[in-house]
Amino acid sequence: MPITTSVDSDKQLTTHTVIGEASFEEGMTTLKQFWEGQPTMNVLWDFRKASLARVSSEDTEAIMNYIKRHSEKRSGGKTALVVSGDLEYGLSRMSQMLADLHSISLQMEVFRSFKEAIQWLGQGE
Repeated sequence: MPITTSVDSDKQLTTHTVIGEASFEEGMTTLKQFWEGQPTMNVLWDFRKASLARVSSEDTEAIMNYIKRHSEKRSGGKTALVVSGDLEYGLSRMSQMLADLHSISLQMEVFRSFKEAIQWLGQGE
């Protein structure tokens, strides 16, 4: 699965676009590069052309544990996940609930509309 990342420093926005079947390993590599660099306050994960069928609940838990360990770097930041499929929506909502459960110091929301996600991140026109 290719993940492409773009950063708009002026808008404090990092966009990760995932196409194809997502793997835990590539997702973690992308997260580590993001968190070990200069993380922006706003992040958009675009899963509209992705499948999360290979991502398990254990993988999701490991991802959220990793984010929790680093979340102070983005305290008060926002992460939007945009999905199109029902499976992707369910896994993304699970991530959102785990973020709340772990008291991660950033906001996370799941959207089916790219436009709504951008507006929520404060990037709308």
